[in-house]
Amino acid sequence: MKKWTKLLGLALSLATAAGFPAAGSGAAAAAADTAAAVTSIADYGPDHLIKKDGSLWVWGDSRSVPTRVPGLAEVQTSFGLAGGGGLAVRQDLSVWQWQTNTKTLAMETAQVPEMTGLTDLTLVQGTYLAVSGAGAVYQAALPDDGTSRVSFSPVNGIDGVTAAGGYFEDNEQGAWKRFLFLKQDGTVWTSTDQLTSFQPVRKLSGIIQLENNFALAGDGTVWTWPVESIYNPVAGSDVMNPVPVTGLKDICILRDNGRSTLAIDNSANLWFRGMTITGSSDGTTFHEQTVPLRFTGIRNVTDAYIMERSIVALTADGKVYTTSIGEETITAEAVFTLLASNITSIKGGGRHIIMQKSDGTLWGWGVNKNAQLGYANYDFSFDQPVPMQKPIAVTLNGEPVNLTNGVITRGGQNFVPLRSLFDKLGAIVAYKENHTTTPTSNGGTASKVEKIVTITRTAVSKPSLSISINTVSGETTVNGTAVTLATPPFIVNGTIYLPLRFISEQLGATVNWLPQQEEIAISMK
Repeated sequence: MKKWTKLLGLALSLATAAGFPAAGSGAAAAAADTAAAVTSIADYGPDHLIKKDGSLWVWGDSRSVPTRVPGLAEVQTSFGLAGGGGLAVRQDLSVWQWQTNTKTLAMETAQVPEMTGLTDLTLVQGTYLAVSGAGAVYQAALPDDGTSRVSFSPVNGIDGVTAAGGYFEDNEQGAWKRFLFLKQDGTVWTSTDQLTSFQPVRKLSGIIQLENNFALAGDGTVWTWPVESIYNPVAGSDVMNPVPVTGLKDICILRDNGRSTLAIDNSANLWFRGMTITGSSDGTTFHEQTVPLRFTGIRNVTDAYIMERSIVALTADGKVYTTSIGEETITAEAVFTLLASNITSIKGGGRHIIMQKSDGTLWGWGVNKNAQLGYANYDFSFDQPVPMQKPIAVTLNGEPVNLTNGVITRGGQNFVPLRSLFDKLGAIVAYKENHTTTPTSNGGTASKVEKIVTITRTAVSKPSLSISINTVSGETTVNGTAVTLATPPFIVNGTIYLPLRFISEQLGATVNWLPQQEEIAISMK
């Protein structure tokens, strides 16, 4: 289960180091703390951030950097949906869904009137389960194309719920979804007949967190039960027979990814139980370790995730360490390698993590093939942390400019997608490709492709203007005269990015950078 209800916090203060990844002077640390006080980010997750002004920003898939979701204000929490969309909860507790138009790539928003005060959302084998602050449960089917609006309906027969989840089970007779619900009274209930009836899970009480087939109780004990499958047949008709996990006690944080489990106890020790992994593709092999082990090479752990074949752990002194589970076995003496310093929190995204430094900036690490790190490219992965691009807003005469993909900063200059802004400044933007071939010395031919962007002014009351930019070579002309751009245009995931200030000022606009708001303010009469 991706969500949990409440975690017993560790009574540990997070000390700050100065450097990234290495520590520096005390003066630098003090400066970082000062910067943190003015950071624009109020909250974040592995695929989104919320700024203090209540705006929601997302990245991944077609968006290589944080991009503002238009039409949403006063956002307090956000939940991702499959297919590149999500749900946002505003301060008034109204719930809004945003999704990407597959033709225009623009984000579109609409209120979800079926529910208010969404507090938990999880996807169980094609079925969304949503929980409201009042304890009501709603369900929705995952759309076939992953982009259509998700419509929720109430789940009758269960209430007082704080978290929901589940997994898939099967045997030789058939297959089914097992849904699980954690109630406010600490009991756990289940359904295996498509949410038409519910039964309490025996022996489970005082539960504060669910993670797949594990439950954390308020007394620090961890309970588990078998997941039935054709590979793991369970005797008897009732497979929900929880037993305490021997060796785990006084636990306050639990993480499980369906194969491996991490636990943090109230003494800030990190524990492991479950699968290690070797091989790849069809040769992947999982090796199970059923006896929990406590790592001796790391102390004062405040948070931890399993990411791909790595364990990632944050310690109380603001450092992030990793160790591999890509071996047949893992031992208590496993070596943890320093990955980053000066970190205040981490959020796991399955194949990547997002970290926040004490200066408020976000950094990513891990798989990035779908732009999960917000780093403005689609390189498959990064073995060292990379800084996420800033969530930069663009306004024109005080009104927000909605972008299909956010502002990318390179060489100290800001770039925007080809057709996102300049038409609003009274320009016509055109694009064409020229394909030419030339003979080579060996009797063959060489092909050459030129990708030309032209921007022309439409206002007849102003002097004519024609800007031509070769996005391959960077050659640029203004009214036929060559100019040199400090950083040439570039292409990311098929989208051409053009220099915002240079073109806007050529069109007669005034461009100002407002650092406190992280905003580019454009004015034009």
